[in-house]
Amino acid sequence: MNMFETSLKRIPAILGAVVAGAALMGFGLGGASAAEVDRLKGLVEPLKAEKPFTLGVTLVHLQDDFWKGIAYGIQDEAKRSGVNVLQISVAGAYGNVREQFAQLESLKARGANYVVVGAASFDGYDAMFKNLQSGGTKVLAAGIPVNSPNVTFGVGQDEGAIGTALAKTLCAAKPNSTTLSIPGPAGAEWARLRYEAFQNEAKKCPGMKVKPGAFGGSLDLAYGMSQASDLLLRDPEADFIYTPVIPLGMGAVQAVRQQRKNVKVVSSFIVRESIPMIKDGRLLAVASEPGILMGRLIVQYAIRDREGKPMPNMVKDAALKYPYLLTPPLVITPENVSTYPFDEYDIPPKGWNITSSQ
Repeated sequence: MNMFETSLKRIPAILGAVVAGAALMGFGLGGASAAEVDRLKGLVEPLKAEKPFTLGVTLVHLQDDFWKGIAYGIQDEAKRSGVNVLQISVAGAYGNVREQFAQLESLKARGANYVVVGAASFDGYDAMFKNLQSGGTKVLAAGIPVNSPNVTFGVGQDEGAIGTALAKTLCAAKPNSTTLSIPGPAGAEWARLRYEAFQNEAKKCPGMKVKPGAFGGSLDLAYGMSQASDLLLRDPEADFIYTPVIPLGMGAVQAVRQQRKNVKVVSSFIVRESIPMIKDGRLLAVASEPGILMGRLIVQYAIRDREGKPMPNMVKDAALKYPYLLTPPLVITPENVSTYPFDEYDIPPKGWNITSSQ
């Protein structure tokens, strides 16, 4: 069974966790004061390390708030919890595996008890991770999965559940509708999982049609704008546009505005610039990808692993070769955008950068 098949079987439980997670945060679709927000979203009780230990971090890049949020979450939670962060390094881009190998070797040489890896590739790390583990340095997967059993645990999100949640939102808004698709870049596993789950869920909605799109292109706003413009010219009566990530979504919004269409866009990943678009309905729904929360959870579960304490909500099944924790997805809409605590879970503080974390 592959990860996507397993994800589909988990979706009902995970979508139930959306409601549970919202309730635990205290805001759900209503309101809450900042003081009521649980920085760990009710997934685990915060601990402080009984004895200090060290984490080293290497992430694929820090070019967006998802990876920057993970870095910030690790750094801030470590300060709160008595854990020492040796260094936060970046590979620079997807595919830069050699650069990440050199960073891992350096962190091992500096005596890191754990290394947190936001991998630049799904494959190719097994021998390196095995070497780290045999030398006493444990490996933790951050944000996205990596294909190796030599990982102690991972913290990420269910990509299929994101696509499913977005399709459910469109079905609830207008079942008898037509959705145009910008699936995302070719070869990106996360984009494939989201799109296939979106299509599968859409088939369950009576009257909902999804015009298939081709994988390819870049992940920037310009590409989203050009693709959406072409799609709208071919299908001027469409109701919605699906995109897997917010730069494409914001580009699609611009194309809709230029053509003066009444077409709503759905996407994933929150940035500050997208919030006004959600508030005025141009973005009908955007799935939260809480990088800060993931970073905090990595630190908290590293403490539990180090001290032999319970690891609540950790899953071990056929989806991955190691135990993992999935943050519950939450869809941000015009109805709940004003009460969702973006700064707690998704968007790091303005002005924060990697140099401030060293």
